[in-house]
Amino acid sequence: MSATDIAARVGWTLEMVESTGSTNADLLARSGHGVVLVAREQTAGRGRLDRQWVSAPGDGLTFSVRLQVPSVVSAWGWVPLMAGLATADALRATGARGIAVKWPNDVVGGPGKLAGILAQRDGDAVVIGIGVNLAFAGERPDPNAVSVAELGGSPDADAVLAGVIENLSRWWERFVAAGGDARRSGLAAAYSQECVSVGVDVHVTGVDRTWTGHAEGIDDLGQLMVFDGVEVVPVSAGDVTLRT
Repeated sequence: MSATDIAARVGWTLEMVESTGSTNADLLARSGHGVVLVAREQTAGRGRLDRQWVSAPGDGLTFSVRLQVPSVVSAWGWVPLMAGLATADALRATGARGIAVKWPNDVVGGPGKLAGILAQRDGDAVVIGIGVNLAFAGERPDPNAVSVAELGGSPDADAVLAGVIENLSRWWERFVAAGGDARRSGLAAAYSQECVSVGVDVHVTGVDRTWTGHAEGIDDLGQLMVFDGVEVVPVSAGDVTLRT
């Protein structure tokens, strides 16, 4: 089924534009639930920590999803993790190899970054921006980036979009039905199983400190729990790199 068909089946709305500055910014100015905006070209996208994300036509898939968050959901930190899991499973379905999630907002293929996610709160709604590297026709945007095509997958934008919409809508319904409980919905177990940042030594650059420790797991709020040698510290924001 096409992405348009999948969106209609789950009750979401799919819109496409040729070019825009940022699909996240566009949806932050909108209202509604289940609105998906896809741009063939994005010229002023932003990643986590205000990093620039620019997508050239044909190289990738860039889109945003706006969801209304019911009051039962308090663990907003699980939203980008959910989107990462939904994206990773959709990319794995293309035949791409070595797909995993990396806390808090990356999908990786081996050591390279395959997709990035940025969730932004807007009152009682959240806008989730997703950018996927499908294939590189020209210069690689980042030396650490990898593409679906390089990992042996089919770089079919519509198929990837359809998969993400289907996966994300399913996880969202389960998460909300469980009262925003990532463990009861099964989200925590599914994410942790695919996450390369859990059960390994990591280097953390946080808001007010930098340290190295062992990532023990992810808590109920979606924070990475890192043992620094003295205590387990919850990390909600910052850069986390794997120690090799």
